[in-house]
Order: sequence, then C-alpha cells, then structure tokens
Amino acid sequence: MSVRPQRLLKGLGLTIGLFLLFAPLLCTGRPAFAEVLIPSFGSGKIQVRLYTDYFCGPCGRMEPKVEALISDLLRKNAITLTLVDTPAHTFTPLYAKYFLYILKKDRDFPFVLRAREVLFEAAHDQIEEREGLEEFLKKNKVPYREFDPAPSLAALSAMIKEDNVTSTPTCVIIRDGRRGVFTGDVEIPKALELLD
Repeated sequence: MSVRPQRLLKGLGLTIGLFLLFAPLLCTGRPAFAEVLIPSFGSGKIQVRLYTDYFCGPCGRMEPKVEALISDLLRKNAITLTLVDTPAHTFTPLYAKYFLYILKKDRDFPFVLRAREVLFEAAHDQIEEREGLEEFLKKNKVPYREFDPAPSLAALSAMIKEDNVTSTPTCVIIRDGRRGVFTGDVEIPKALELLD
C-alpha cells in the first residue's frame, strides 16, 4: 500500500518537472533558451554603441566616415562596438531583422560593414517590402540565414531605452564608468577619433 503512493508521487514529480521545463515553449511558441544575437564586435574596455537608421540621411553619410576608424579601433582591441538599428523610420524594423539574419550567416566584421552598405543602398532606393529587400540582398551577394529575431530585437530595444536614444545617428561611449552621448554625422566621428 505504501509503495503505490510513492510511485504516484514520483510520477507526478516527473510530470510537473517536465511541464515546468516546457511551459515557456508552450506559452510563447519558442523555447525559453531562444538565441539572442547582438551585433557586438571586439572586446576592448571602451563600450561604443552606435545607433543608426538605414533611412536616415546623416546616418548614411556618417557610416563611410567612421568605418576605417572603427575597424582600426577594433583591430587595436580598444573598443567593444555594438551596432544598434534604431527604428526611427516605418520600414527600419524590416531592415533590422534582415541585418540580424545577415549576422546569423556571417559575423566577419568587413563582411558586416559591406552588408550595412548594401542595406543603406537599399533604403536609399526606397525598397520597402520583404521580397524586394531579399532580391536586392541576393543581387548584391549578401547571404543571410533566417531565425527568430524577436529576443535579439527586444534586447536591442532595451539598449535604446537604457541610453534614452531619441534621434539618429547617436553614439554612446562608456569609458571608465563615464557615459558620453554624441549625435550627428559631424560630432560622432570627432568623438570616435579621440578614442584612438
């Protein structure tokens, strides 16, 4: 008589344990351990968060100005760079999702810079639908791999909120516990030059 209740409790414990393990999957449609892909590069002590929008004219003008500088700072291991696509324009969330898809395929920094250049060009050409963007990426030989970007986009949105970003381009530099905020395609390159 005493063996049966123990077996029942053991079976019930296993059932509860399995339910707790898989409940997040049942409730959200994705596993609790969903991948969070953050566009961060380097491991330097100085944190640099660059907030841009592909449809932002000053962002498009600034990127080519800072590419060599940022690449050099990464080579010297002076900075940890995080690129944050900031949804200031209606179609930016589509581009942000595809940028993450591109990172999923290849995180090599020179390739990432080339991919961003292609995304800025697509925005300049006013490509505003998924099919057109996919075709443009393929034409420009920018491969990507789809995955669930929701956890990554949520993490990037939290950064935007934490840094109180209200316009693009914005660069937040955290050095020795001090936070500097720089805006515009003239001020940001100057601030980055001082890190060298």
